[in-house]
Amino acid sequence: MIVITIGELSIGKKLKCPAATQDLELNTKNRDAAIKANHIQYGPLNVDEPGDYWKDIAEHWGTTEEAAKKSLCGNCVAFDISPRMDECMPGETSDDDGRLGYCWMHHFKCHSARSCRTWAKGGPIEDDDISADWQERNKKSLEERKKRRKKRKSKRKKSKGKKDRCYRIAKRKYDVFPSAYASGAIVKCRQGKIWKNLKEEDTTIEEAKKKKAGTESSKESSLRDWFKRKGAPGKKGGWVDCNTCRKDKKSGRTKCKPCGRQKGEKRAKYPACRPTPAACKERGRSKTWGKKSAKGKK
Repeated sequence: MIVITIGELSIGKKLKCPAATQDLELNTKNRDAAIKANHIQYGPLNVDEPGDYWKDIAEHWGTTEEAAKKSLCGNCVAFDISPRMDECMPGETSDDDGRLGYCWMHHFKCHSARSCRTWAKGGPIEDDDISADWQERNKKSLEERKKRRKKRKSKRKKSKGKKDRCYRIAKRKYDVFPSAYASGAIVKCRQGKIWKNLKEEDTTIEEAKKKKAGTESSKESSLRDWFKRKGAPGKKGGWVDCNTCRKDKKSGRTKCKPCGRQKGEKRAKYPACRPTPAACKERGRSKTWGKKSAKGKK
C-alpha cells in the first residue's frame, strides 16, 4: 500500500517533493527560463489571448494550428498530476482553463492548457509509481551533471595553476605574460594543436636567432641603449650621417661621416642621422632623407 504524506511519498523509501513546488522563487526562475529559451518557448502567457503563439509553434513543428493546439502540457509525457504531486502543490490545482501539474523536463509548475517546443506525447503522469520513477531518474541525472560540472571545474582549476611544458614555453615566447594570447596558446598546446615537437630548450635558441636576425634598431631594450651607440669612426665617434655612407674599396666595410658637421663644412644634403652605418640600411629608409621640405624652401 502506498502511503502519501504532504511533501513526501513512501514507496520503498521516502521521496521529497520537487524543490520548485515548495520554493516560489525557484519555480518562477525555472518557468521564466523556459519561456525565454528558444528550444522550449513555454506559453502562451495568456491562454485566452494567445496572439501568434500557436501559429509560431505550428510552423516550428511543421503542422497546423489546430493540431498544435491539441499538443498541450496536459497530455505531455512529463506532465505530472499524480496524487502525490497534488499533495506537493500548494493551494488549488485547477481553474476554468485546466489544471496545474509538475513538468519533469523543465522543473516548474506548468498549466495543462499551455505547451512548449519540447512537448512529447504519452502523458499525463497519473500514477504515483511512475511519478516516483521520474523523480528518481531526474535525481540521478542531476547528480551526474553535478559530478561532471565538478570534474570540469577541478580540471580547469588544475590546468590554470599548472606550470607545465606549455606554460613555460608560452612564458618564454610571449613578451606580455600573463595575457589572453598566452593563455589561449597554452590551452591549444595542452590540446596538442601547437608546439607538439617543440622542446623547451628550442625556445631559447629560437629567441636568440630572432634577436640576431633583428634590425639594428630592435637590438636595444631602451632609448638609453640607443643613444649610447657610437657608429662614427675616430675618437669623436657619435652618430653617422646616412647620406654620406660609402663602401670602402679596400676593407669592403661601409663608412660614414659623423652626423655633426664641422664649422664651415658643407654637405650636399641635410644630415640624416642614425646610430650606426648598419642602421642606415634598414628597411623603411626614406628617399627624402636630407631633402628640405617645400615649406622650408618657400
